Amino acid sequence: MAHVKRKDLSEHKKTIKGKTVGGLLNAVDIRKSKSIDIFKKSVRKESSIVAANYFESKSVRFVCYLGCGSGYENKELSLQFIRKGIRFSMLLIDANGTDKLEAILRQWTTPIGVLLEGSCEGAASALEKASMESLFDAMHMWLIVENFNNQWNIQEVLEGLNLSVDADLVLASNVGSRFVLTDIFNFGNIQGNKLEKKVIGEWDIEKGLSVSRNSFKYYDRWDFNNLTLRAITVILDQPKVFKPEMLADPGYTPGVSVMTKITTQLLWTLKDEHNFRFNYTIAGRWIGSPERNSTLAVTNSLYWRQQDVSCTCARIFPHWLDWVDVFLPPATQLQTKFYYLILDKGVGDYENRFLTPLSPGVWWWTIASCVAFTLVLAFTAVLEERTEPGLYAAFSVFAIICQQAYEDGINLFDEISSSQGRRMILLVVGLMSMLLYNYYTSSVVSWLLNAAAPTLADMDALINTDLELVFEDIGYTRGWLDNPGFFYYSGFKNPKEDILRTKKVVKAKRTTALLQPVTTGIDLIRSGKYAYHTEPYTAYQVISKKFRDKELCELGSLQMMPPANVYIMAQKRSPYKQFFVWSLMRLNERGHVSAARARASGFTPRCSGQTPRALALGQAAPAFAILAQVGLFSLLILACEVIYHRIQRRKKNKAFNHGASIRGNNSDGV
Repeated sequence: MAHVKRKDLSEHKKTIKGKTVGGLLNAVDIRKSKSIDIFKKSVRKESSIVAANYFESKSVRFVCYLGCGSGYENKELSLQFIRKGIRFSMLLIDANGTDKLEAILRQWTTPIGVLLEGSCEGAASALEKASMESLFDAMHMWLIVENFNNQWNIQEVLEGLNLSVDADLVLASNVGSRFVLTDIFNFGNIQGNKLEKKVIGEWDIEKGLSVSRNSFKYYDRWDFNNLTLRAITVILDQPKVFKPEMLADPGYTPGVSVMTKITTQLLWTLKDEHNFRFNYTIAGRWIGSPERNSTLAVTNSLYWRQQDVSCTCARIFPHWLDWVDVFLPPATQLQTKFYYLILDKGVGDYENRFLTPLSPGVWWWTIASCVAFTLVLAFTAVLEERTEPGLYAAFSVFAIICQQAYEDGINLFDEISSSQGRRMILLVVGLMSMLLYNYYTSSVVSWLLNAAAPTLADMDALINTDLELVFEDIGYTRGWLDNPGFFYYSGFKNPKEDILRTKKVVKAKRTTALLQPVTTGIDLIRSGKYAYHTEPYTAYQVISKKFRDKELCELGSLQMMPPANVYIMAQKRSPYKQFFVWSLMRLNERGHVSAARARASGFTPRCSGQTPRALALGQAAPAFAILAQVGLFSLLILACEVIYHRIQRRKKNKAFNHGASIRGNNSDGV
């Protein structure tokens, strides 16, 4: 019995001893787990401070947090951003939490920050989802916090992401008591380039955030490592052998627009500076339908993402911005004109400027002076006892104003008296008329000689003329001809464009083809029966070689498209847009844009002015009209004088006959 008790006692002691050892082990585990939790909370708190400081340094005002922590921890994290004036939103990512990622981060106009907790279970799937939705761009500034307990290989995931040169993605790696910040991007994942990494700074408790990259990110991404970009350009007649040099040659190249040359020169400057190259595709039009199987054009190839950038530029209308993005500033300006020979037949446009040489005040004072002189002259004529002093005064003043003289039938030697006042009045009127005549005639003659040639002033004049319209065979002209109601040239709703298209193109009787190459079109101009539509640069390259000075002086033009900005294009939300916009602005600031425009502007021939130009009747029509009216008035006066003299003669004859009859009667009576 005692033996049994001792045995139970020993077993009891062993049990107690085992429980004590186990308890001690459990206590150690509990303390270890608590220390790990404390460490995790410390690291998480530090990572939240790192994130808040990082986004504050980038002046971000909106941050979206993709995480998986507890409510208390997420609340503490949000307070870190709110205290710095940064708006904060949150999306908990788990197995199905990435479905709303695209809707949460859908922002293309204002940059937003994205904070991703790398220790979360759904972090890898969130990155893959963002890559599929093209959310690694300049508008989304990503910060991935990599802690010690990541459940996925971040290096493998980053290698598979669709990153590009505009990616703003920084990895914050926890290394002991500090975080190392690494900038991650790719010059072109689609082109097969490798992932690029560069340490840009670090954070620790004592020094805080220290970022070495204070300049714009593309200064750190200067060398593109011979990246190949797909570029599309426009050549009207596709050459049998294409050489890229023909796109940038300052001289005239048939089929290559001047805006293509300017764009190519600018892009080649960037190409040489940043070490990338182009693989060219040739198209025949700038604008094309985005529907599949449509004719290849610059816009639809970019819309289908078959090309990266356009090695040309085009005028862009608002609805086309749904297909492509444009680079600012504009590369150059596009304008078009109708060229024709100035009409030398017909009366021309009616112009009445014969009253403008003298102001209204001068005309009124002249009339008042003439009336006053007439009254004074009539008074002197009364003193001289002239038979009709009023008529004498009026006709004398009028004759002197017209540089003529008036006689009232009294010879100079038969005058009974001649007052000095009358002579002085006539002298003053003569001097006044001479001054007015000199000023007036010199002004009118200078206006007639220096006035612009009687060209077509607007689209209405072009519609009403007999000229047959011929157009250069170019993409935007074909688009204008094929789309009534599309006001490509005016840039706004202008019904006159439709009227011009209807009357002068659709319903017009044609003697030649509507679309002609430049050389043929310029030759048609020389016949005087056609007006040719093209760009000034293209027209003058042929005109300078074929036109003589006389033809240059007779050459007229009508602006069809006022100078309009044209832009280099790229894919919608292109990863290269930010780089090219920044680069083109730098080129513009340093004068490269104006230099490229000057190199490609070409020579513009001018009229020497030595060939006299005939005046159209329309410019002098008022003078001829006044002469005709005065001539008719003189005939009326002549008719009145003839009638008056006949009446007077009849009266004299009647009086003479009556007197003769009286004398005959008297003689008979005697």
